[in-house]
Amino acid sequence: MQKFVWMLSLVVAANSSFAQHSVKFILAEKTCIAHDSIFITGTFSNWDSTSNQKYLLKRVGDRQFSITLSVPAGPLKYKFTRGTWLNVEKRYFGSEVVDRLIDVSNDMVLKDTILAWRDELLSDKWCWLEKATADTDKINVLVSIATNYAFFPENYRSDSALYYAQTALALQQGVMKSPAYKSWIKEGLAPQLIHIQELLATLLHSFGNYSKSLALRFENLNLAETQDDPFLKIDVMRGIGDDYTAMRDYENALHYGSLMLTSLADIARQEKDPGLRFTMEKWSANYLRASAYYYLDSIDAALSVAKKMFLGVPSSADPYPLARGALLMADIFAKKKGDQMTALQYYRLASTYAGRMAAYQMIAKADMGTAQVFKNIGRFDSSLYYARKSMVFFQTNTESVQAWGENSDTYIAEISPMLAALYKETNQLDSAYKYLDLSVEIKDRLYNETKIRQFQMLGFNEENRRKELANEKIAAAEDFKTNIKLIGLVASLLSIAVVAFILYRNNKQKQQANKVLEDALSNLQTTQAQLIQSEKMASLGELTAGIAHEIQNPLNFVNNFSEVNKELIGEMKAELFSGNTGAAVAIANDLEQNLEKINHHGKRADSIVKGMLQHSRASKGIKEPTDINKLADEYLRLAFHGLRAKDKSFNATIKTSFEPSEIKINVIPQDIGRALLNIFNNAFFAVDEKKKSGIENYNPTLSFSTKKIGDTVELRIADNGNGIPTQLLDKIFQPFFTTKPTGQGTGLGLSLAYDIIKAHGGDIKVESKDREGSEFIIHLPFTSEA
Repeated sequence: MQKFVWMLSLVVAANSSFAQHSVKFILAEKTCIAHDSIFITGTFSNWDSTSNQKYLLKRVGDRQFSITLSVPAGPLKYKFTRGTWLNVEKRYFGSEVVDRLIDVSNDMVLKDTILAWRDELLSDKWCWLEKATADTDKINVLVSIATNYAFFPENYRSDSALYYAQTALALQQGVMKSPAYKSWIKEGLAPQLIHIQELLATLLHSFGNYSKSLALRFENLNLAETQDDPFLKIDVMRGIGDDYTAMRDYENALHYGSLMLTSLADIARQEKDPGLRFTMEKWSANYLRASAYYYLDSIDAALSVAKKMFLGVPSSADPYPLARGALLMADIFAKKKGDQMTALQYYRLASTYAGRMAAYQMIAKADMGTAQVFKNIGRFDSSLYYARKSMVFFQTNTESVQAWGENSDTYIAEISPMLAALYKETNQLDSAYKYLDLSVEIKDRLYNETKIRQFQMLGFNEENRRKELANEKIAAAEDFKTNIKLIGLVASLLSIAVVAFILYRNNKQKQQANKVLEDALSNLQTTQAQLIQSEKMASLGELTAGIAHEIQNPLNFVNNFSEVNKELIGEMKAELFSGNTGAAVAIANDLEQNLEKINHHGKRADSIVKGMLQHSRASKGIKEPTDINKLADEYLRLAFHGLRAKDKSFNATIKTSFEPSEIKINVIPQDIGRALLNIFNNAFFAVDEKKKSGIENYNPTLSFSTKKIGDTVELRIADNGNGIPTQLLDKIFQPFFTTKPTGQGTGLGLSLAYDIIKAHGGDIKVESKDREGSEFIIHLPFTSEA
């Protein structure tokens, strides 16, 4: 009996597998150029790519086609062609149409739409361009044409892509100034506008025009913040982070990566299962943050975030995030001592993933990293092989790299210094000089002062825009309060008028009326005092905002490293619970390093606050006759030994030339000493930086002299450091301006010195020669009575 049931089930299964169902396909062709012969192909026809009349769709209306097929039950994939794979359907902007997939279980009707054909991508767009009347429609078509020229191999023409992109951008800038722009927003077309501008930004980014790309994306961010879809804003922030990374502004890149995570956390709180898009955006945010930490040399933080990013890629994702993730993991391990072989493994893994999707620029990037690893371990021949291989690819495949939205020059700028160093190691000096010159040329083209200034100005304007929005909200609240007060004031005035009228008509009630007037006057005085207090609070608010701006940068580092420590503690607990004490100790070492960095940035914030307090404090000292030679000598030695205490390797030659006769001038010794100390510290810092740059036979030297000239005493402080660029000489006495690297100066030292010298009736100026050194010249009044 059991055998019979088993045989019967097999028969039923066999019959069901051969069941046929009727599927009616209805197709609408929405291209500019119309066609008559459209075919369907798929798994049911073994992907037949010929003009098989059996699969020819029949016209059933204006640009409407239909065909009914009898197909077996189960999964079915299909696409539309015009007879061959050369004219298969495409998406509007030119990307591939993923195989259409259905699960046939009964008779069904399917409706599809064709937006473009492979062989007519450009000719169809030109057709649409001729018919377009509105600028907004023209922009959409122009962006599509530029996209095809820039991002699709069969149509590579970078000059044409740039032309159509710039034409679209010019039209877009006109639309943004016209009433049509507002109508787009009112009609709910902001997402479409954001998409067009984002494509333009991507094109501009791939051509190395990062400033215009960033400007468009800031406009997009402003638009996206008005929309209900939070992913629009997150997409734009990712692009802004990419622009900042390309311009090497890694702190802002880190900032926008963190903003992405904040927005994603809001989505997660509102949706239980946010979906694959949420997962990929989280990957992008962590990739942006890990990259920023890597370039900021915060390797432990970079590795912690990168591990989350790499492990967070879903199995259903394409190889792209896996390839980029493996590349970043490799770069991070390459910077860690003792992890070169791990880096090499990740570079090979990245090449494998990149090869699956023909992303040859990623393979070339992996070759560049592999060259760096071999250079780190002293295998210069292997390093030179991979570095040259990577360089040849990026120099000969600029358009292919642009097709991925990137710019070859950014990679060439990284490889050329490595090649120069490798050729120098192998004593091939001509080649070394060649690649060194190439590095200078490309870096100047990508990161020259004008571009950096434009980029910084865009960021500054965006920050101001956001501050203005916040200020507008505050101002609206203040206006409301002021209106209430004005109403009260008007009411008080009306009360006075009524009282005056009553006094005029009723002389007998004079005393009572006087009392009312006194009360009203008191109310007016109270209101006036409140208005004055509001003004004071507004001024205090501006000062507080300035202080907050100055200390925000070190506090950001403290917050970021605190977050990383929290994650590391969780990992250490897990390792301890599992008995893996070795890994726990390694994590503890990472924690210790991060705590040192937190301490460093905390002290930096502390120094900024102390410096501002010191700068704003009015001295209450008393002037007294002071031996300027002795005072200057004391503070000169104090500066030297203070720096020696911080850095045992620091040393410098000190040359002094004092006025032979005793010079006593009437000053506040502590204030003048403080001013000299700041200048001495800056001079020692300048010569130490030049020494660390590796110049041969360089002797760090500071010279100090005093001289009596008429009724003044001249003090000269000179160093043989790198000097101050001419364009910065007018700014060095401004508060918060510094030429030191981030974190090593507050910009208040010279400003404080300037104020002290001026308060004593003196004068200070600076002379400098680039690469030769600087000299500060101070004149203080001298009188014989002192």
